[in-house]
Amino acid sequence: METKIAFIGAGKVAKTLSLYFKEKNFKIVGCFSRNFESAKKMAELTHSIAFVTLHNLISESNMIWITTSDDEIENVVSAIFQLKNIEKKEQKLILHTSGVHSINLLLPLKKQGYSVAAAHPLMAFGEDERTVKRMNKVFFATEEEENSVLSVSQFLNQCGNKTFTIEQQNKRLYHTAAVFLSNYLVTLLDVSYAVFAKAGISPEQTHDALQPLIESVFDNMSGKSGAEALTGPIKRGDKKTILNHIEELESKFPQFVDLYKALGKQTSIMIENENLKNIFE
Repeated sequence: METKIAFIGAGKVAKTLSLYFKEKNFKIVGCFSRNFESAKKMAELTHSIAFVTLHNLISESNMIWITTSDDEIENVVSAIFQLKNIEKKEQKLILHTSGVHSINLLLPLKKQGYSVAAAHPLMAFGEDERTVKRMNKVFFATEEEENSVLSVSQFLNQCGNKTFTIEQQNKRLYHTAAVFLSNYLVTLLDVSYAVFAKAGISPEQTHDALQPLIESVFDNMSGKSGAEALTGPIKRGDKKTILNHIEELESKFPQFVDLYKALGKQTSIMIENENLKNIFE
């Protein structure tokens, strides 16, 4: 059976996945969005159809990706559930890309005869071509039923992507871990850029200079614990350096002091340095 892929939602995730799957020579049928202009733009990218109705989209496809925001998934499921005269439901797989929700959100559709699954791409999605290129290395966290009409894991493996299974009770914890890195790393970078700027370094210089620093930090983590990979004043026990940092922040960026202390305290706990913890109280 030919895999005919469609998307509900036309944001960054849908655009990236549709272009990526198209590059892998899978058929992209089209997309549906409440914002029809967004659907049209996405359809133009993949030479597919901007569907006016959900009914037509589901009738014309057999792998339907729900790529809306997490909070909107239940509304989409309800809308699909209410559709009449959908033929061959047993030959269709409906899946969502949420990192925090399990396939339980799709149970009403399973009761109607559809196969259901979830596949969360562990990546921060951007708007440019580099995002699509990075997809080749992306891991997907999957949930699926046995004997599904289409196996999402097998499909992704065909694309060249590795997958791992997340148990339903661990889904929220898994997504929390991902947010710590992908979201809060951006927050930390934003703070770092602001402090560098105050020190007289332009955002352009900062961006270029931080690239090798970030790469070296990630490389240091390979095969090591956080305590083993850590470098810097906390690892060395340089109290005066840490106090100098806090003094400068209190003077120039008081809004960052609590963040610095919270991270410092957790770091001192990580390396089991009791002598430093009281600095961050």
